[in-house]
Amino acid sequence: MPGMGWTAESAGPLIDVIAEQYNFHRLDLPGLGRSDPLTQIPSWKDLAIWVHAYCQKWPKVRLIGHGLGGVMALAYADHYPERVYQLVLLDAGYQPIPRFPQEIAKPLRYLVPILNFLASFGGINTIVRWMTSSHDSSNAMASVNRWEREFQQFVERQQLLITGELREAFYTARQWVTINPLAVHLLLGIYRSKPINAFFRLQPATLLVVPEHRTHYPPLTQIDEKGLPILLYEVTGGHYVHYAHPEIAYVIRDFFDHWN
Repeated sequence: MPGMGWTAESAGPLIDVIAEQYNFHRLDLPGLGRSDPLTQIPSWKDLAIWVHAYCQKWPKVRLIGHGLGGVMALAYADHYPERVYQLVLLDAGYQPIPRFPQEIAKPLRYLVPILNFLASFGGINTIVRWMTSSHDSSNAMASVNRWEREFQQFVERQQLLITGELREAFYTARQWVTINPLAVHLLLGIYRSKPINAFFRLQPATLLVVPEHRTHYPPLTQIDEKGLPILLYEVTGGHYVHYAHPEIAYVIRDFFDHWN
């Protein structure tokens, strides 16, 4: 499950390696891509129920989630621990949800706090209609040129190597992830959640991939103290750990094969 503002294509670096041994399914998050949106702001349990609606066809599953997708995977592991064989969190689940989430894609990082306030007064639809009406997508070439500029800025800011699969994931996200009132329901549900509480209740075997500059966060320093079933894997770089370190695909596969 992908991070906020991305689609299932963002799993690119993981597919070839993991799919050699496992059936690999990729999900767009509800309302953010090609999955149907939620009809109301979800509770923590509602997030788990959405994942369960897809996963219930199997007795147990292995989940991989990046960013926001990791928070949803954590919600599922929290409510359905007996159905999760192993869990992989790619820089997800161990931090409080920030009031102004700088890691997520523009304009969502600034929009979500505003919408959370407006939701109390029924003002979501008005501002979303204003934003979507002010965006002119009629000139396809202009959109592609703009996306390429944004892509170059993104890889430079995140210090990532440009690959075909990364460009495909970025362009697909720009094409499919739109701001609309129903998509906002998921964003507000995540924004209001408290994943750290579930982090300390973790039961399934979990691989947590974290940038090394964040390993001082209190939830991570308490893993051994609380006896959590978490294998911590530190990497250099920023939030997009699976693109910065494609070898993580092999780490995940080894985790699936040998750690439970």
